[in-house]
Amino acid sequence: MEKKTKRNKYATLNDVAKLADTSIATVSYILNGSTKRYVTAELRERVLEAVKELNYMKSAVASSLKGKDRGILAVLVPQFDNPFFTKIIVAIEEVVHRYGYFISISTTVDDIGKEKEIIDKMIGQRVDGFIISPTIQGTENTDHLRRLGIPYVITERPLSGIAQYDFVGCDNWGCGYTATKHLIENGHKKIGFIGWNTLTNVGERENGYYAAMEECGLQVKKDWIELGSLDTVSGYQMMQHMLKTDVSAIVLGSHILAEGGIQLLREENISIPNDISTVIIGTPNWTRLSVPTFTCVHQLEHKIGTMAAEILMKNILNTEEDLSWHHEKLACELIIGESVKKMN
Repeated sequence: MEKKTKRNKYATLNDVAKLADTSIATVSYILNGSTKRYVTAELRERVLEAVKELNYMKSAVASSLKGKDRGILAVLVPQFDNPFFTKIIVAIEEVVHRYGYFISISTTVDDIGKEKEIIDKMIGQRVDGFIISPTIQGTENTDHLRRLGIPYVITERPLSGIAQYDFVGCDNWGCGYTATKHLIENGHKKIGFIGWNTLTNVGERENGYYAAMEECGLQVKKDWIELGSLDTVSGYQMMQHMLKTDVSAIVLGSHILAEGGIQLLREENISIPNDISTVIIGTPNWTRLSVPTFTCVHQLEHKIGTMAAEILMKNILNTEEDLSWHHEKLACELIIGESVKKMN
């Protein structure tokens, strides 16, 4: 396996001045767009070429940092109100605080433009590293981090098109497989799947469902699969469609969709598990407080956050010339509840 080199420090005005063979004051004058004194076109071009070569970005904090770490890490997640990401953030903060670092948390709301804006802003703030659960354009939006050599770790949602980067996430294929296999082992043969298809990693849950069904020789009908948006309303609507089929059990591919789907079942007085059995991918608190309690697939969020933070801190603090890349997919755990009826 190829090795990655240790990170670069941010380029300073002094670095630009040296490369352009001029003074720091002249570099600052040119970059600030001042017009109070004459600067030759050749000198201006020389400075701009140096800026480009060094990947210099103007700092939003004091220019006297001189390349020293600020002790601040940027954490980007797609949803603040999603317990999955909240648990990851809590674990990250626990780890980095032991190293004397703090985190700056931002939500992208899965907006690719906002994600790029936040990353650029945090680069300007001279943060020491990033932990990002990216949007569908995460590869392009993190390109500047790679060019600058800024340490970053990707969580849960893999980047596409590049092979070498640090990643920690759950085994989404295993989540779908584990949930489905548990229902099959309890005698269910007609099993539906409710999910969404906007991200590659989430599609792996559906693939795991298909794999478990195929492994056990069970055919999947087209109307047993419902895919929609990731929100409770969509979960509610997809459950309405699912109840028109002949399934005896359903894999709910996200706890967000499950919340809407279970709401419909309650409104229709459909008994869980007597009328329909369910397994939820995700472990929000309500699944353990409900009656009956729900069988869930635990995605080990705390472990994801802990591992991502440890990898990032190693990258920031390690003085060795070569560091190995990490690509970790953590196996899920089945938490048995009371939402699955034994058919056999």
